[in-house]
Amino acid sequence: MTLDNFIEQNVSRKKRLFLLIISSIGWALVAAGVMVTSLTINDIVAYWKLSKVFSAVMASSTFFGMIAGAVSSGLISDTFGRKNSCVIFSSIFTLFSFSGGIASTPEMFLAFRIIAGFGMGGLLPALNTYLAEFLNISIRGMYLVLLEASWAVGSIILGVFHLLFKNTLTWRGDYLFFISGLIPLIFIMFMHESPKYLLIKKRYDKIQKLYNTDGSDIILPVNSKKYRVSDLFRDNHMKITLNVWLLWFTMSIGYYGIFVWIKSILISKNISVLSADWYTFYMFVAQLPGYLLAALLIEKVGRRKSLLFFMIGTGVSSLAFAFVSTQIQVLIFSLIVSVFCLGAWGITYAYTPELYPTHIRGIGNGSASAITRFAGFLAPYYTSFFLEHSITVGLVGIAILFVITGILNFLFLPETMNKEVN
Repeated sequence: MTLDNFIEQNVSRKKRLFLLIISSIGWALVAAGVMVTSLTINDIVAYWKLSKVFSAVMASSTFFGMIAGAVSSGLISDTFGRKNSCVIFSSIFTLFSFSGGIASTPEMFLAFRIIAGFGMGGLLPALNTYLAEFLNISIRGMYLVLLEASWAVGSIILGVFHLLFKNTLTWRGDYLFFISGLIPLIFIMFMHESPKYLLIKKRYDKIQKLYNTDGSDIILPVNSKKYRVSDLFRDNHMKITLNVWLLWFTMSIGYYGIFVWIKSILISKNISVLSADWYTFYMFVAQLPGYLLAALLIEKVGRRKSLLFFMIGTGVSSLAFAFVSTQIQVLIFSLIVSVFCLGAWGITYAYTPELYPTHIRGIGNGSASAITRFAGFLAPYYTSFFLEHSITVGLVGIAILFVITGILNFLFLPETMNKEVN
């Protein structure tokens, strides 16, 4: 019996749906944990009268922690188990995100955000792995796409909370919101370990207790060879890897470069502070139709054409957003940027795993994730610099990067729609 057969026969649909819901709540909270910076950074800078340099460091602090969390996630997951790694990272994320709301000094707040970022960076892959190991192959893709879609939901929920309580709780309330992280944490604590991890560790007694079979006849996929990043540049993989890395770098620079400092960008365009809050919320909401449009097009016209459409769309709308000045124009093009940018993200997440064969798919995805975290760390510095000089020039730079990346990806990446992945 294969592992996939075992999971299909022994993990009920009800159990899968419950795991999806809990994992999605955790995923949505991480999205809120990242995007809370865009809603609060201006108020925090004003509250502590921070310098431009310290402000940029604070804006990037979450991403610095996320790099460390993402790098350590695999080791912790393999050592302590899928469930326990989710508990560890979720606990760190919840505690230190909440603590940001009671920080008494900017240095303390900065430390809390770095540690919270560590929890966030580790929790995303931990949740992904935990959920995936309860899913058989026929539904795995759909469930993981639904998990990723909860990113937009988390941003929207945080935006609603911010608009409702900003006057009574100030910016601190947005961080106190993360006490809600206890919800998925408590549920995960009472779940059991993934069947795949139990089999890898030869916990046949636990398998027997949970599934009424000792699992000794289950055949696990074996891969004895260790693969390295250098393998991504061998044979015909170099062209794919360079384009994939460029794609993920561009996506991260563009998304976080715009969203982390979005209120400052809007204010620089003479949008009032109150309106900037609402515009930011509207941009969060616009992420959902962007993602849904991408999900529709990717199976209708293919990966390459869909990605080109959303990359060019993000570039052109960012260029227009750079030069518009009236309130209605700023609102319209900020929403269009959000739709196209999230659509591009959706295509990127779905397309990347299909570009690599099975034996290096994991390291291909992992290296792309590392590029994303690095670019996410740089993005707030990029925007902060241009806010001091000319945000128009900064947005033009992002627009050009998206257009060039979209064209290069279209020219050099293969189409994978309706093709079997090796």
